[in-house]
Amino acid sequence: MRLRSIAWAGLAGLAVAALLHSSALEFAVLAAAALAALVVTTRRHMFAAVAFERTLSRRVVAWGGEIEITMSLANAKLLPLMWMRVRDHWPAGLEPLGLVLGPVDLRGTQAFTQTVSVRWYERLRRHYRARCVTRGLYRFGPVDLQAGDPFGIAGVARTLEAREELAVLPKVLDIPGFEPLSGHPLAEETVTRSLAHDPTALRGIRPYRPGDALRAINWRATAHWGSLYTNEFEPASLAAVRLLLDVGVLWNAWQAIDPERLELLCVVTASLASAFAAHGFGVGLAANARLTRDWRAVDIEPAAGALPQVLETLARVQSTARDFGLVLAAELADEAATADCVVVTAALRASVRDSVARLRAERPTTVVYVGRPTDDEAPLVDIVVPSEFDWRTSSALPLRS
Repeated sequence: MRLRSIAWAGLAGLAVAALLHSSALEFAVLAAAALAALVVTTRRHMFAAVAFERTLSRRVVAWGGEIEITMSLANAKLLPLMWMRVRDHWPAGLEPLGLVLGPVDLRGTQAFTQTVSVRWYERLRRHYRARCVTRGLYRFGPVDLQAGDPFGIAGVARTLEAREELAVLPKVLDIPGFEPLSGHPLAEETVTRSLAHDPTALRGIRPYRPGDALRAINWRATAHWGSLYTNEFEPASLAAVRLLLDVGVLWNAWQAIDPERLELLCVVTASLASAFAAHGFGVGLAANARLTRDWRAVDIEPAAGALPQVLETLARVQSTARDFGLVLAAELADEAATADCVVVTAALRASVRDSVARLRAERPTTVVYVGRPTDDEAPLVDIVVPSEFDWRTSSALPLRS
């Protein structure tokens, strides 16, 4: 209803009241017109100078970690909001702490609903906590706002995008006894220095260790501190490992996806990447995976400091995008590649076994198999992770040779 329509209706009512010589009717017409005008004006300016904001304490969270979600609602005008219902869409991968979320029609989302009252020129800010219990890339929003006039006659609704993304990394488990297999790249000890150093890139000084070159001794620091100190340089080359992940968890493409096996594959890959990085290796990743909202091929070159990128990429893994044989073919075709390889798979199909065998012949390669390999697969498998392993309640990853 428009104010002009209210005015014409009020004039018509006053005319009828005048013809009937009824002062009570005149009062009722004026009161109804004033109330209708107030309601229309209130509805028109209900969301004027109203701002909603949702902020996350972190954009990347480890599996099982907690985040704080801050919701702010500001009303920068004289007209108060007697009531406003906020219905925010949260991803289903969150476990709220101290509150209950309701289901919504959208797949993979849940609704957080609250009703508040905001006075004139007031800002409400509330904090909530949630635990991240499912790996993935999640999106918050949209937000549905509904507010009513002071008399509760009519309400006004508005939807805001308010999109924000949250990446939940796969769970990283300890790997006790991270020992090498003969002829394979699993590290026996932390890589403390590379074979080559850049003499122009001085990293700093440290106490002398047996085996340090005499020409690297910093005599000025030695004289100052009264004991031997050695110059430490940035490495010119870095020991590196490239993880090759096959997310094709079943033998045939037409079979249903096994989400539990896929999660275990991501946990194994993330744990291996973290262990190699902790031992001083540069880590990289290649996979045949399809990523959430990203259709680019997974190809991360091994490098120092690449672990966060590897883990965030694993957080986006959804399902198979291409044949794992193409990943192996690209690795075999790269003549400049020097990194050791670790293949993580749940099925060594006949079409890729020859490629795996060639890779093992050309470069140090370890095959980590998730599940129970068949008799045809067993000769190519170095390490087995049981498929029934409960990674959610465990703190260490079992590697069986």
